[in-house]
Amino acid sequence: MQTKIDFQSAKEILKSQNIIPLGIERVFLHAALGRTLAHSISATSDMPTTPLSNMDGYAFSSHFRDSKILKILGENPAGAAIPTLPLDAPYTIKTFTGAKIPLNADMLVPIEHCKVTQEGLEIIIMPKIGQFIRQQGDNYKKGETLLAKNTRLNSHHIGLLASLNQIFIPVFEKPKVGILISGNELLELGEKASNGSDIYNANGHLLFAKVLENGGIPKLYPILKDDKAQVQNFLNLALKECDIVISSGGASVGDYDYIATLCEERAKEVVFKGVNIKPGQHITYAHFNQKHFFALPGFPNSTLVTFELFVKPILYKFLELSFTPTTLRIPLPQDVHKTDTRLEFRVCNVRNHNGEWQIDFTGKKDFQSAILNNFCPLDNAKVGLCILDSAKKKGAIVEVILL
Repeated sequence: MQTKIDFQSAKEILKSQNIIPLGIERVFLHAALGRTLAHSISATSDMPTTPLSNMDGYAFSSHFRDSKILKILGENPAGAAIPTLPLDAPYTIKTFTGAKIPLNADMLVPIEHCKVTQEGLEIIIMPKIGQFIRQQGDNYKKGETLLAKNTRLNSHHIGLLASLNQIFIPVFEKPKVGILISGNELLELGEKASNGSDIYNANGHLLFAKVLENGGIPKLYPILKDDKAQVQNFLNLALKECDIVISSGGASVGDYDYIATLCEERAKEVVFKGVNIKPGQHITYAHFNQKHFFALPGFPNSTLVTFELFVKPILYKFLELSFTPTTLRIPLPQDVHKTDTRLEFRVCNVRNHNGEWQIDFTGKKDFQSAILNNFCPLDNAKVGLCILDSAKKKGAIVEVILL
């Protein structure tokens, strides 16, 4: 067990974890949104399968490009069978956007580049051969890889899969993530305050939402009292039922911090205990029963930050995804004071002003670990973690993790 390590060492440890995906399942197209693709997807045919019109216009053969008048044979709407253009005279067929280009035609003149007279079609601006025509295979060729394995599917991918007539999509199974919250002072949602308790289970539902939005299946267990036997029983149950287990609270050095006590008793299974950061220095990462266990601090800010920094990399590995947080380099708008020697992740507002990223600390009431509303700015600014290794002067360039 490593103790009180630096942040970079903790990152390297998490990066080195060899995690095999749980398995592959096939889900309906819409259910694949946000999931990780388990196999590459290739085109089964050319797209388009035949040349198509990109404009409303008139299709004709380049053999008759020098003809002053083309005789109009009829109309060719989108979805119709491919018509054939005779080549024994200067003919043309009116062809609408998305329609198949007639056989023997290789030119298309947009309707605004020509005019219809009693004699026929007169071309005012002559197009080039193939201009305004989407050729066979312009989108993609048969056998071409269109989506790579390990792609996290978004709405664009869903549209592409639909165009390929893909109904059931192979994706990696989601890991089950158990969430254990402990503390005699906590109330579950819906409970009435009594005996001086008025703190609701924010951390449990915060972590539930974090797991859900990052591709896992959260399981929130009942609030645990500060009772060692109960904490141990539920920890064992969660380790049995889940792939990852997260606890919040009870990880520090107090008399009732039984998560910390259990970690000490299972010290051989603990990978690291304590990271020299603020907030969240008491984080613990362990392999209990060959499962991944994280003991997060109980203050809401600490819980949120340590989930982002430590839990997400492991959760992403189960999903065959590479965890690469969006990091910006931004000048400080003001002097920043700091006396603590720990590496600090200070919550800030992130705004885009005319294409330039800026940060500020407006509305941040304090940087204590208990103020969760610091992460919920009233003006819908983005939220980031400003990384501070020391006090900084206005204009100094700092790294900011975008949340």
